[in-house]
Amino acid sequence: MLVVITIMALITTTLLIRQSRFDSSTVLRSLAYSVALSVRQAQVYGTSVFGTSTLSSNCSGGSYNSGFCYAAGYGLYIDSGSLTGYTLFADLNNDGQYESSEAVKVFTLGTGYAISDFGATTTGTAVSRSYLGGQINNLTILFKRPNPDACIATSNSANACQPHAAPSETYASAYIRIQATGDPTNTKSVSVSTTGEVTVCATTGC
Repeated sequence: MLVVITIMALITTTLLIRQSRFDSSTVLRSLAYSVALSVRQAQVYGTSVFGTSTLSSNCSGGSYNSGFCYAAGYGLYIDSGSLTGYTLFADLNNDGQYESSEAVKVFTLGTGYAISDFGATTTGTAVSRSYLGGQINNLTILFKRPNPDACIATSNSANACQPHAAPSETYASAYIRIQATGDPTNTKSVSVSTTGEVTVCATTGC
């Protein structure tokens, strides 16, 4: 009887562990697709005529009408100081950078999940700049009307998306890696190319 009970306990424990990991993987995959959809939402906003409710004084780089600023671009912003979420913003002053007054919506990943890494790859030499690598501490993915292409900037090349700027580095793609905090091996990545292609995969480069 004791042997049978022990075997049943081991089987039950194994099943519960596997079920927990399956549930975690399912949620993680859903979160990754949510991030990808947020990137796509920024792209749609950036290429269409979408108004953001704000003061006229904030709308120095867009067109203001009846309480709404029609910004020149929309994007996603990720900062190393807040790895539990990211921000969808409107580039109201058209400087190619995120300011707190430009936030349209702040997304939170939820308990047990966080952004474990984010980065960008430079053109030509294919050098990767990442948060975990210690080279950058923020990432901006911006879409400007009328092009569906993405402009990518980091703290290492903050002016990359400014009009007529000469950035220190030009990027070809960006990625956002999400992880289950209790399981470092359980990750998903969202990759965005400068052509506007958005991909969800299990590895950084997709």
